[in-house]
Amino acid sequence: MKRFVKRMLALGLGLSMLAPCGVYAAHPAGYWPVLQAYQQAWDAGDKNAMITTGEALLNYYAGLPMDTDTAGVRYNVYYNTYAIYEGMGKLEKAKEALQGVIDTGTYLGFTDAVIMAKERLRKIDPKAEVYTATTTAQAPYYGAKNEPKTGVLHGRCYTEGGESAMQNDSIISFYVELGSGHNSAQDYAWKIDTFDNGSRAILINLNFPSEGNTVSQVNNGSLDGEINETLNYLATLKSPVFLRIGGEMNVWTTQTTPEAFKQAYTRIANMARQKAPNAALVFSPSYASRWGGEMEPYFPDASLVDWVGASLYNNKYQNANSPSSAGDTNDMYFGLNQYADPVKNLEHTVDLAKKYNKPVIVTESGSGYALPSGGEDLSAFAANRTTELYSTLTMVYPQVKAILHFNNNMGGYRYALEGNATVQSAYQNAIAQNPTFVSSFGAAAPTYVPLSQAKGLNGSSVTLRAYCDVPNQAVTVTYTLDGTQVGSSNAMPFSYTLNVASLTTGNHTLQVKFAATNGYSTTKTYTVTKDASGLISFAQQ
Repeated sequence: MKRFVKRMLALGLGLSMLAPCGVYAAHPAGYWPVLQAYQQAWDAGDKNAMITTGEALLNYYAGLPMDTDTAGVRYNVYYNTYAIYEGMGKLEKAKEALQGVIDTGTYLGFTDAVIMAKERLRKIDPKAEVYTATTTAQAPYYGAKNEPKTGVLHGRCYTEGGESAMQNDSIISFYVELGSGHNSAQDYAWKIDTFDNGSRAILINLNFPSEGNTVSQVNNGSLDGEINETLNYLATLKSPVFLRIGGEMNVWTTQTTPEAFKQAYTRIANMARQKAPNAALVFSPSYASRWGGEMEPYFPDASLVDWVGASLYNNKYQNANSPSSAGDTNDMYFGLNQYADPVKNLEHTVDLAKKYNKPVIVTESGSGYALPSGGEDLSAFAANRTTELYSTLTMVYPQVKAILHFNNNMGGYRYALEGNATVQSAYQNAIAQNPTFVSSFGAAAPTYVPLSQAKGLNGSSVTLRAYCDVPNQAVTVTYTLDGTQVGSSNAMPFSYTLNVASLTTGNHTLQVKFAATNGYSTTKTYTVTKDASGLISFAQQ
């Protein structure tokens, strides 16, 4: 069984460098009144004045060559106004300011500020889009080992006593701890064989319990015996097999170098190709690395990776045993609290998978609904995140072909579905209402596409869903058909079922408005065409 510890380190930035500059050196003549107006706005805490005087200051310096003085002034304005723009809902202006922080901060050597700004650009992007599920389009297919052409697998890790709840799961995971005394998957055959009927997939998490120290053991060959025992057993299974090798290496406490990890992964992967060629090999980091770190340096030769995975936890606090926020920047960077959005938290993993043309498997996921000390009830928070994960992830990222829930209570947070009726209901309902999930491996299912790509749809209705995340803001999505409001939703996935049977043949106009409580708003407009045979197509205007 997995020894789960949330290993991300709290962020200590030391952001004194980011405060307004108090000394301005050799600037061009005439700058002082413009700079003074901005400084006065800052001193007064007047956000509107900071925006107007800041823009004036940037315009004054716009034509000047970059040097330490001009970079410092520009940086100061960009850094101190991006959050103001966010609060106003002017997210495009906030993005411009953050890009300015990146450009000037890079010039000035402000590494931490650049790291922050790059991640914040991802986290504040609403990604507003409308989708529908269809069989007229195919999900991305990479031809990877054990990759289904249609349908998304769903399941959980094995827990004793929970076997009946897992009967409708299309993938089950088991944990093998290298060198821990339970040395191989063969030791768990009595559990695994129960589910090995060919209709569902089996994921074996080959954990490195001593992390960097286990890497050394793998590389010196001392664990070859138990590795081979696992592989020999996997070769006998009837079901599609996945093998995750050394997961979460990018957040280990006992660290290792990327080179040493890749050597260990490669050693096991080559053994697997020979001993258990039926096993799909999974490279699976944590969804977020340490401050300033990346997952790609640990990525081995692409020929030895069939799937890219991730542990995807969307929690309120970084440390369940010390439940408090380490600040907005920390929460933003690690996707916690108001930033605990599954789509944005998985984005780095999806980008890596796209680069190497691999399907994606969420090897672990969950949102903690209770703390080890009791106290705060996180049920509503966890239920909302669970709903978002299972209703939006396969919609926004159709290359996600499998999602597993970590159905256990180890390491602080409680994740076991059986222990919380609210979260369990959210989990079950979200899966039931997402048509891309299948209950058996290889079953046919539709895929989600952006609405503008939906062509030739048949049937009396079309179910529309949408994604839009504005951190710490409520979002409402309103649907208007030919000038008449026909639907509205304030919870992901913002569903609305369009009755197309009543539409007349020809063109109609559908408007979908996204609006957040901070003033952010955008509208997407589509032409809905019903042809003479009754087929429906959408085109974005």
